[in-house]
Amino acid sequence: MKKAFFAVFLVLFVVSCGPSANPQLKAKIGPYFSQDSSSRVRASKKFYSPMPLAVGQYIVHGITEKDGTRSISKTSIVGREAGGWIYESYSLSETQEGTVQILIRGLEKVRKSGNLDDIELVWVKIKEENGEVQKIEGPVLMMAKSMYKKQLSGLDVRVSQYVNGGTVKVPAGSFAGTNMVKSEVTFWGKKYKSTGWYHYNVPITGMVKSVTDDGDSTMVLLEYGTRGAKSSF
Repeated sequence: MKKAFFAVFLVLFVVSCGPSANPQLKAKIGPYFSQDSSSRVRASKKFYSPMPLAVGQYIVHGITEKDGTRSISKTSIVGREAGGWIYESYSLSETQEGTVQILIRGLEKVRKSGNLDDIELVWVKIKEENGEVQKIEGPVLMMAKSMYKKQLSGLDVRVSQYVNGGTVKVPAGSFAGTNMVKSEVTFWGKKYKSTGWYHYNVPITGMVKSVTDDGDSTMVLLEYGTRGAKSSF
């Protein structure tokens, strides 16, 4: 059975429902999309699941909504602690900006089982606008654990068959030999269907591009790397 999760949870989390756009934040988004790499990534190992995790990996995606609203999502692996991986998630929309770190154990097991219940969240750190860092753990984290797990659904990407998606060009480059995957998730009672293109050379999730079938949202890879990511805290 084919299985993959379009990062719809991330899209809904990043795009704010605020009353009005902040001109300064909107101005920060533009340069991300203006990047246009001429690099060509050859077809390599067929994508069935992402490459092994490693500290320093990062991916930057740009999300464009049907109405033209754009936002940025960056996911990085910035460290190891207590047998787990420290994920840092930076989000930038026209109305808000934020950075969160999560210490996660059990990701390797989840990649094999596909069961998010195998994930153990040890702590969550939230960087406030004033630069202060709030750490959530223990009983408080237990109450919010299900919410954070849903936001991590995009990390569980596995497919059982290869469908050649051809070459896909995004700002991060042209990726040959992608695997085209049809996905469906349910969020807040609504079903979201999408088509995604994945490449083994892209770390963490492997996602090069994803488009919802209704055309309401498109996510493209803007930048990526297998080393160099550092904590912003």
